[in-house]
Amino acid sequence: MSDHEAHCQALTTTDTHDPAQVQVAGRQLAIAAQLGMDIERDRLVTILKQASRRSVVDYLSTVPVLDRELIERFENCWSWSSLAGNQALPWSAQLIERFEDRLYCPALSKNPALPWSVELIERFEDRWFWGPLSENPALPWSVELIEHFGGRWDWDALSANPALPWSLELLERFEDRWSWVGDCYNAGPGLNDNGGLPWSFELIERYKHRLSGFGWIALSDNEALPWSLELIERYEDNWAWEGGMILPGRSWDGLSSNKALPWTLALIERFERRLSWRDLSRNEGLPWSLELIERFEERWDWQRLSANKALPWSQDLLKRFPGRFTLYELASNAAVPWTLDMIERYEDSWHWSTLSMNTALPWSAELIKHYEDRWCWLGLSSNEGLPWSLDLLEYFEEHWDWKSLSRNKALSLPELRPAEIADIMAHHVSKPDFINRMTAGDLNGIDWME
Repeated sequence: MSDHEAHCQALTTTDTHDPAQVQVAGRQLAIAAQLGMDIERDRLVTILKQASRRSVVDYLSTVPVLDRELIERFENCWSWSSLAGNQALPWSAQLIERFEDRLYCPALSKNPALPWSVELIERFEDRWFWGPLSENPALPWSVELIEHFGGRWDWDALSANPALPWSLELLERFEDRWSWVGDCYNAGPGLNDNGGLPWSFELIERYKHRLSGFGWIALSDNEALPWSLELIERYEDNWAWEGGMILPGRSWDGLSSNKALPWTLALIERFERRLSWRDLSRNEGLPWSLELIERFEERWDWQRLSANKALPWSQDLLKRFPGRFTLYELASNAAVPWTLDMIERYEDSWHWSTLSMNTALPWSAELIKHYEDRWCWLGLSSNEGLPWSLDLLEYFEEHWDWKSLSRNKALSLPELRPAEIADIMAHHVSKPDFINRMTAGDLNGIDWME
């Protein structure tokens, strides 16, 4: 037990029947807690000062306590694409205008945290990236907004946006502008991919002429349709039963991969000759059981089955089908009952980059240390299953990727104060050459991110 923990424990033994003592103890506990937080912040500051400038600036550009003054102070140093996507900044039209040229990137148009309004969109109409803007779910979507900027929208992206106020009336109003089947040549989605539409027999029947050809391919993937045996049978010859690729970069999954179908053994048997067993093998929507696996043992694609998290995974299942499952795919599967023995047994066969991202391993500092030279540290940095702590960060401080750490939702770090962020940034720009040229306003040729 640390001195800090022992002190807190001693404080809690106060006689709780004396109100005055309880009040004093409460104040002491608050002070102790604050001291603990100060210590944690100091440790984090030290770690960030020792990390690379590139990693640190990526991380600090995403923290929630940046204000205009701090941004201005290190204006030439931030990762502006990261700042543009930072949802915690005090966004306003004035802030955007102050750094308008710096913020000119797609990330700003994607950011749902901006104070979106018709006025804001109009104010910077010529600066937005209209493709990402058309995908943004946070805009105040309405028929009026769509009409107001009708000539600006990326209608492929707009057609795939589930946040629009979808209705049969909206579909009719812009029927000739929608991308009904997506942009197959640029891997763009369309209405047929969109889960936000009020899908029904009526809608499909009404616009089936729009969905011909490629339209039915993506529609077969769409989990938002009112799937039933009746729907499947009604358009049996239209569905894309098997996944594939139209062109490089434009693929589809097919009906056999669609988790939303009312899967039963009877349904599988009913369409056994239509279904793609390769795609069925990775479908997590099937009623998986040992009996189902045994029933079609010779039909499954065992490589894809190995990555399927919905199987009833157990050591018994692995032993029941020796030699069937593939280690490359197993490495990505968080549903497998991972053990230290299993990791060690196949040490030379694992795909360690994939294994590094698996949240379900029996993670510990000892496990990480044991295979320190095997891990992909970029993958580890984004892995939410690790036992995250400042101790862990300090122990392997030379390995972490701070840009990935900044996006790791499981990493609960002390919230740095503006003064501490300024101290860290100043530390990383303290080289004499950088300071002299920054003072002279000559930043050409400096790669501050090195």
